[in-house]
Amino acid sequence: MKFIIISGTPGTGKTTISNHLCKFINASIVSLNKLIIEENYILEYDIERETSVIDEIKLLENLDSIINKYKSSSIEYLIIEGHFSEIIPEDYINYVIILRCHPDELFNRLYTRGYKKEKIIENVQSEILGTCVSYFIEKKLQLPLYEIDTTDSDIDDISKIILNIINENENMSYFYVGKIDWLEKLSNQDRLNEFFE
Repeated sequence: MKFIIISGTPGTGKTTISNHLCKFINASIVSLNKLIIEENYILEYDIERETSVIDEIKLLENLDSIINKYKSSSIEYLIIEGHFSEIIPEDYINYVIILRCHPDELFNRLYTRGYKKEKIIENVQSEILGTCVSYFIEKKLQLPLYEIDTTDSDIDDISKIILNIINENENMSYFYVGKIDWLEKLSNQDRLNEFFE
């Protein structure tokens, strides 16, 4: 069984893409957000930031038993998706796909979901700074990191890219991290003050 990690800022399409991928490969999904709620891996709720503080130690302590349940099945891939999936140990990582989204579109997506403006701005800032990418770079994994822009992409096209990555069907260097730079783009447009005070 191989592990596909799908990361990205909230709103970039992790859950949607993960579910769609399962139509094409023999895979199961572990949603870290769902797992944390179901297993109560929560230390507290940060009211001001509108987010749960995760008990990462408890999650990692139980990760082996969670994954072993899937190892005993006949699935070929386990997709682990979540915006903080960089906490997954290297032993459970074969592919890292980080989904990205233009800040304007991400703002609209999160607004449609009903996020409060402060929470939207926090997530958009994280996307502009490439926080999810940075976390994986810091892990110094001995494998390529990929990022895919989901802003205007069709779900089938995104899935096809991921399938090509895991099947090594063609040179996928175009999707290596470093090609997407919202910070530079917005800076060149003199728009950073729209998102950072």
